[in-house]
Amino acid sequence: MPLPVLWTWRRLLQLAGLASIGVVQVAAALVVAVAGSRLLTTEGDQSFHSWLVPGIVVATLLLVSARVLQRRFAEALALGYIAELRVAFMSHIVRMPAGSKHIRTGLVMTRVLNDMSAIKLWLANGLVAVVVAAAVLLSITTMLVWYMPGMALTLAVAIFVWCIPVAICLRPLDRRIRDSRRKRGRIAAHAGTILATRLTLLGFGRHGPAMRGLSHLSRKLNAALVGRASLSGLLRSSGDLVFPAVALMVSVGSATWAGHTLDAVSLGVLVMMTGLISTHLSAVALGLEYRHAHRIALARLETIMKQVTIDPDAGKRVSKRKGARGLCIDRLPIGPVGRLVSLDVEPGEAVSLTGLCEDAALDIALKVARLRIADAGRITIDGHDADATRARSWWREVSVISPQLSLVRASVKDNAVLGANSPADEKEYRRILERFGLTSELEALAVGEDGSLELVPPCAVRAARAVLRHSGLVLIADRELTADDRLFEALVDELRAIDATIVVAGNISMRWHDRFRIVDLGSPLGRWPDSCASYPN
Repeated sequence: MPLPVLWTWRRLLQLAGLASIGVVQVAAALVVAVAGSRLLTTEGDQSFHSWLVPGIVVATLLLVSARVLQRRFAEALALGYIAELRVAFMSHIVRMPAGSKHIRTGLVMTRVLNDMSAIKLWLANGLVAVVVAAAVLLSITTMLVWYMPGMALTLAVAIFVWCIPVAICLRPLDRRIRDSRRKRGRIAAHAGTILATRLTLLGFGRHGPAMRGLSHLSRKLNAALVGRASLSGLLRSSGDLVFPAVALMVSVGSATWAGHTLDAVSLGVLVMMTGLISTHLSAVALGLEYRHAHRIALARLETIMKQVTIDPDAGKRVSKRKGARGLCIDRLPIGPVGRLVSLDVEPGEAVSLTGLCEDAALDIALKVARLRIADAGRITIDGHDADATRARSWWREVSVISPQLSLVRASVKDNAVLGANSPADEKEYRRILERFGLTSELEALAVGEDGSLELVPPCAVRAARAVLRHSGLVLIADRELTADDRLFEALVDELRAIDATIVVAGNISMRWHDRFRIVDLGSPLGRWPDSCASYPN
């Protein structure tokens, strides 16, 4: 999926508006310089002196307002794009199929927070600084060429002097930025490992070594950041070279051409314009640092945005209809060893696929539900081929009950009605929830961030969610649910009542064999490899 387009007409107009703000700053600074010089030296027509103070006040307020508006509009431009980028990135993450790489929580949060912040800084403080500085320099240069040609040459020399430290710093600064980001990533990964295994580390006395490892990584990061700060400081101070360069050039010119001295007004204009240029060139230098961080962050985002995703709207649209669905699987590779499976399930039938390890059971459920990409084989529902059917239509026909489809952070009630195709009346809704032990007192319970739930088994909510979904085909890969006879019986009865086809990927208790067609998908040797051993009934 490509990144959102930055150069839209709207943003180009925003940049044009920001450039005009730069021109306004030059005009206001010129008024302040001329009026202030005349006020301090009493030069010019004395009848205009009464207007100088109000003129200075108005021009100063205009200059300050222009800087405030520049900052405000720059933030608006950057945040608008970041909002689009954030939504596109998370949409891409959500649509990545099960088993995809690059979707670890720590990595995703680093991209959403750190990398997008780097992009935002470039857009708000870098790109805008370059655009406004270009407008300021163009305006000042045009004015100087028209009124003070010699000063235009002086300004060109000063800008050349500014370019020297900038050129020296950029390449090593780029290396330092990359190095510091790699070290930050290692610290984040190490901290994530500590968090996931904190009790193990504590119980086996490895708390100290883990903290020493974190301290070592922190020292290496600090050294990299200090080195980066040195180059950054030199880069940001480059604007301070502008005024000394201008002063030196003017003094040399005055000494070379005797009698060519600046009057008070010209000197005031020169000082004011030089200060304005110095300010904007310092902002540009800072922006160039942000640009390097932005390029690195963008490359890191693109590594994820290039991953394969599921397009919900690609393919033929199929209207949802009531009733059970027939399932046909032809030579579908499943599990760690890629065992080829072929299966026909009639509409309304209840089938249990036994002889599967947990990974293989989950694999076949996710592939049939099109939540994991099948590299080979063919899957059809009522004659509709999975590859030719729109995924959004497919998901309306298929529900999966598995811990892998965890509960979301909300109440029990919100989780139960998640994805319900049509709202049930209150009486029916209450009956279904109570059938799974979810009484009115429990439906307000909150689910934790990791899908955990107190007082209520999560599989009960997953089962109620599937029933309220009213799908024609329900795939079950939930050992906790099938091991609970009461909940499993309630689920089977409710799915039968809505005329749904039931496929259990995994072993079920012997007491259910008379209600299910048992299909043994085990290996010819009767078991899977040791890494994927069948779990007991």
